Amino acid sequence: MRYRKYLIIGLIIAFVSALMLPSKEKEGGPRDYSEIAKEGILRATIEYGANSYHVNDAGELEGFHYQLIKLFAEEHGLTLKVIPEMSQSGQNSLLESGACDLIANGRLLTTDIDTTRMQYTRPITVDRLLLIQRKADADSLCPHLQTSIDLAGKTICIPENSPFKQRIQHMMEEIGDSIHIREIPRYGSEQLMAMVAHGDICYAVCEENVVRTHIHQYPQLDAGLPIGFNQFYSWVVSAQSPALLDSLNVWIERKGIKLR
Repeated sequence: MRYRKYLIIGLIIAFVSALMLPSKEKEGGPRDYSEIAKEGILRATIEYGANSYHVNDAGELEGFHYQLIKLFAEEHGLTLKVIPEMSQSGQNSLLESGACDLIANGRLLTTDIDTTRMQYTRPITVDRLLLIQRKADADSLCPHLQTSIDLAGKTICIPENSPFKQRIQHMMEEIGDSIHIREIPRYGSEQLMAMVAHGDICYAVCEENVVRTHIHQYPQLDAGLPIGFNQFYSWVVSAQSPALLDSLNVWIERKGIKLR
């Protein structure tokens, strides 16, 4: 039943994405700001979740990243179209194909991004990664980890193609031992938290902002072990969209967005 629930969530997201992405928008490559302004439509892909983009109980769209990119669009006379996409690989494909103009989702700023394909904007948020596991007294076959040294030899789950992988690899160097990384396709941090809570996986890594939003739903979870220090999170645009990147950076700086 639990796996069926996860599958249903993934199918709903895929269905909504298909409805919001007409076939004519799948053609061509990345656009720059002049083309976007000419059409008057800014297309952004955002992970569907409480922190980024979701429908509230009143049926209204909200979420930190959604509200922020919507404000940018409004102030530039653009209509915002959102393409929900949970996986980072899916978001990357949408951006590279030109189906969307930017990834308006907090993306961990790392040094291994291919700058010939993508570029980060100025930082939008500051966050850190936390290990998600079941509490020591919970009914679990997974050993409870108390320090980073305890990560040695364990398998940690992350979203597919997530930059979290680089942080965990650095952690391996710090502890001088191996950590196994399992990439889960189609799911984001919220879904991985649910999988740990229900005992489907032992450990996952999630952003602290996501954890703070959802931890109350899972009293059996422990998120007290940090995986590294605070890091910057940014939006991402195509390397073929330098004018869009500049417009976003100028706007972010002018707004004086407070990193949270």
